[in-house]
Amino acid sequence: MAKIENIRCQKILDSRGDWTIETKVSLDNGTVVVQPVPSGASVGENEAKYVDEEKAVDFVSTSINDILIGKDPLNQKSIDELLIKMDGTKNKGRLGANSILSVSLAIASAAAKSKGLELYSYLGYLYSGKEKNSADLKFPTPIFNIINGGKHAQNNLSFQEFMVIPALNTPLNKAVEMGNDIYKNLKKLLLEEDFETGVGDEGGFEPRNLSADTALDFLKRAANDQYEIGSDVFFGIDAAAGSFFRGGKYYIREEHLEMNSEEMINYYSNLFTKYELIYLEDPLFEEDWPSWKVLYKKFASKLMIVGDDLVVTDPTILKKVIKEKMINSVIVKPNQIGTLTETFEFIKEAKRSKMGVIVSHRSGENSNDTFISDLAVAVEAEFIKSGAPARGERVAKYNRLLEIFYGF
Repeated sequence: MAKIENIRCQKILDSRGDWTIETKVSLDNGTVVVQPVPSGASVGENEAKYVDEEKAVDFVSTSINDILIGKDPLNQKSIDELLIKMDGTKNKGRLGANSILSVSLAIASAAAKSKGLELYSYLGYLYSGKEKNSADLKFPTPIFNIINGGKHAQNNLSFQEFMVIPALNTPLNKAVEMGNDIYKNLKKLLLEEDFETGVGDEGGFEPRNLSADTALDFLKRAANDQYEIGSDVFFGIDAAAGSFFRGGKYYIREEHLEMNSEEMINYYSNLFTKYELIYLEDPLFEEDWPSWKVLYKKFASKLMIVGDDLVVTDPTILKKVIKEKMINSVIVKPNQIGTLTETFEFIKEAKRSKMGVIVSHRSGENSNDTFISDLAVAVEAEFIKSGAPARGERVAKYNRLLEIFYGF
């Protein structure tokens, strides 16, 4: 059986031009894989911590390399547990979630390659004990973020993402086509009305002088050009409300609004009556738990109430949130927690509670990193978020899903 022979790390640039890292794992049978790690601009307060890239490179190439040489890459759980123990903190603050995750994911990829398996098949085995068969795969519905705001753009739009979502029964290839069609229709509409068509961090357009209503109006018009809204396609919002919460108030600057939690919930209720919204992510500040419970009671039977910054892919936090009945769906970002094993634990916990699972990218990505596409297929996630159908680092994830779909 192949053993880990060498682990090395280096600094690279991500899609925003910021520094991140990638790790190369070499096995003694000649297998070599390279795994970059993403980084986020909208970061939850309870996420596992990144360390400076120079430190991460050093940790991976020396301390982590030394302790993992000779280990069996098929023992993913024991390797991840060793990395967690080696760090010794609750938030990965000593070695860094970026250091640990790059190694954890690279080792999984190396093991899959060594066994001659597709990554989704091997990840499926790690997750459920059964390798995924290409003839019996379930594909996630892609969620396309086609108008960017918040920390992902420079347009003074408070809400971070406005999304189009194909109907759940849409075949993957058709869903990708729908997202691309609507994206192009949106660009045409923006140009016709003299709005900017530059794009934000996740490939969505970032026109100035929009509000939530005008952004959703544009989405409706772009979708309605070819598809039936409420049947073929629906809409979603990632508010990332923590980014505009200060001193107990929610500030929507472009509408000159200053709202308490009750008023913020009423604001969403108004949007819900006007638009075919089925998805609402991080609608409140992550520490505003009483208001999350109120919002859940009001909307959970009607749409997906999605926790991202609220739960940060942490199984321990998720258990508390489940008990309090605050959400019915979760975002999964491996870099929020730091290891593949903990990511699997989080997904299993969510599925035990019948929650929707959305595997997600980050705003800082790499065009050669398609790990989340295989992960989403492996765990049978209902949805995947990879941004707009534009920019190489976003498109790469959709193209990898299409490769798996067609058996290419």
